Amino acid sequence: MVITPLWHTEFLVDIANPAWDNVRILVDTWLSDYVVGDLMERSTKIILDSDKMTSIDAIYISHPHTDHLDPYTLMEIYNSKTLFIKRDEGDFVCETKEKNPQSSNLLQTVPLQRNSQKPLLILPVTLWFLAPLFAEYLPSARIHWLVPRDIFLLNWVEITGYMFAQADITNEDAVMMISISSDRELLFAEIDTVPDEYDANIASELFRIFDRNEYETRCYLASRNELEWQLRIYDFEGNKRKSFRSEYIANRKEEIRASYEKYEYEEYSDIDNIATLPGFVRGYVWQWLQYPVSLSASLAELSIFPLDEIASMESDIARGFGYDFVQKALVVGRQYKIENGTIEQGRKECPIGELKNKNEIIKVDKEIEKRIYAKWPLIPREYTPDELTLSIAKIRNILNNRFLPYWSASPVASLRSALIQNTDGAYRIQFKVDSNTSIIFEYAFASMQFHEVSFVLNMHIDEDYWISDILDFLEWKQELYSNFWHTLDPKRIYRLWTCLGADYMNNSLVIAKYRLHFERATRGETASEWVKGIVGKI
Repeated sequence: MVITPLWHTEFLVDIANPAWDNVRILVDTWLSDYVVGDLMERSTKIILDSDKMTSIDAIYISHPHTDHLDPYTLMEIYNSKTLFIKRDEGDFVCETKEKNPQSSNLLQTVPLQRNSQKPLLILPVTLWFLAPLFAEYLPSARIHWLVPRDIFLLNWVEITGYMFAQADITNEDAVMMISISSDRELLFAEIDTVPDEYDANIASELFRIFDRNEYETRCYLASRNELEWQLRIYDFEGNKRKSFRSEYIANRKEEIRASYEKYEYEEYSDIDNIATLPGFVRGYVWQWLQYPVSLSASLAELSIFPLDEIASMESDIARGFGYDFVQKALVVGRQYKIENGTIEQGRKECPIGELKNKNEIIKVDKEIEKRIYAKWPLIPREYTPDELTLSIAKIRNILNNRFLPYWSASPVASLRSALIQNTDGAYRIQFKVDSNTSIIFEYAFASMQFHEVSFVLNMHIDEDYWISDILDFLEWKQELYSNFWHTLDPKRIYRLWTCLGADYMNNSLVIAKYRLHFERATRGETASEWVKGIVGKI
């Protein structure tokens, strides 16, 4: 097989079916210059080529985050008048084969023609709630809905999605990992989550996935997500930055050591390790967003833990525990041939277009050494008295009908624990309208709902926001990761912002987000214009 990283966790995979016909799949679609949710950018610009794009047989999208499901890229692919004019001739067979042999729907065949204008769009069933939007904005797209652990045959290449129950609730719960395999080789991609390797059941299932056939090549494509700490390093300079980086890498080293060391413990001694299988290799791609180079070239190039260093450390630690399999960083702009337990770096090439390093083509007028924060609402707005009344009603509804149920049931940082910790037995959230006006909502043991209260001297405030920022969230002009640009108090837990970012509870907000950006893309507007229009004014 051949893997072509396209930056972040997007990649192309070329794999030969039993008849040695090549099948090419694009995994995830954030190919725009900027990501509209996080308001960050990619360092490598991709200019799609209409002739080269015809080589894609299918596109898989793992989950509904804008750095994976990109409306602007999808509109360019499926609604373009220049992309996908032609494809190679030949029969193209597509089937669904359920893993459960007792199922009445054991084999469903959907014949396709390889001269179809557009690639098949493969979506996890976790995106079903977005089906009306896909039908409305991507009418030419042929869609297959992937059910976890069902085997889908794409021209005799097997595609299977996996979701594992995690111990903690995270914003990545909706991610469906994927395996792509022929009779000779297997690729398993984490994409944007990590299976809990300390869960014996998950570890055993992973082994079964890799050991299902006598594969000559077994590739585990790991995504290394250092984003949380990457964003924090922007707040430091000089020796403090070096110290922060060193401490982080030391902690990561211990985490990696523990992942191998656990097999020496009695409770894991009976669990088979995929790294012991013949032909096993591990490639690494980088889940990374770049600070906008137009604001700071030095911050854009700053990396807390470069991918090649990650792969090197993983290899060294693995060898120390007796695991001598190939591990390699897969760098954007290169192609990698993976065969019989080896990873061979190939030529610089992008099979679907042209790659350009944005850091080399964008000039910075004013350099900054530390990241900047919004001192006011990220997207300022003004209110008439009636608009303010309506906005307060929206906030009240969200607090009582989304926030309360979410945090009352949460086992982590629950609202009940916060009430107990507060000496006055109340939880208060402040919403600033402007520099002089605020609205405060309070929830207490004596009340069943949030209600407005007047400010008094020395009143304890648990969370504070600009009301405009919360309204932007409800209208999906902002999202969970837009908080990177906000000044946050490290001593506070921002429960409301976190609640609104929980995908499974807020499908209506996710729909609103994608409708907004599909509409913009329909009008010919771009992700770059959206992001620059916001961060350029901070």
